[in-house]
Amino acid sequence: MGEETRYVPFVKMNMVREKEIPYAAEEMNSPEKVAAFAKRILAGADREHLLVISMDVANKPTAVEIVSVGTINSALAEPREIFKHAILANAYRIVIVHNHVSGRCVPSDNDIRITERMEKAGEILGIVLLDHVIIGSGYFSFREEGMLEPCTNCEERIE
Repeated sequence: MGEETRYVPFVKMNMVREKEIPYAAEEMNSPEKVAAFAKRILAGADREHLLVISMDVANKPTAVEIVSVGTINSALAEPREIFKHAILANAYRIVIVHNHVSGRCVPSDNDIRITERMEKAGEILGIVLLDHVIIGSGYFSFREEGMLEPCTNCEERIE
């Protein structure tokens, strides 16, 4: 007879600002600046944490999220978790940062695979993956080491 009425939730998404993190009000245009900023957030972490720093067109952070807290030697995240934050923050570019509790800043095979996936996902979404930085006793930059494709759709690059 008549069609059954179904209801679909109408949702509105908002970001919740938990706190503010101070940083020198300048471009984060180098892996050193990114690493120094992230080290303040992750100081004393006993497990791997994966951060996403969303940036505007001038490489200034608009938001930071801890996307994943893992174990002593891994932190997992899928593109949907990383880019959900970036989309909500209206990011033009992102930098992924994670820490190695061991202090060794050598990327694992998984780190390399994740970076490649995030770079491809960013291309599809129109959000540039500027870099993936691993922090520990120093830092490792995928962009600096030539492990990310040259940034073709942005004027400024992390160099």
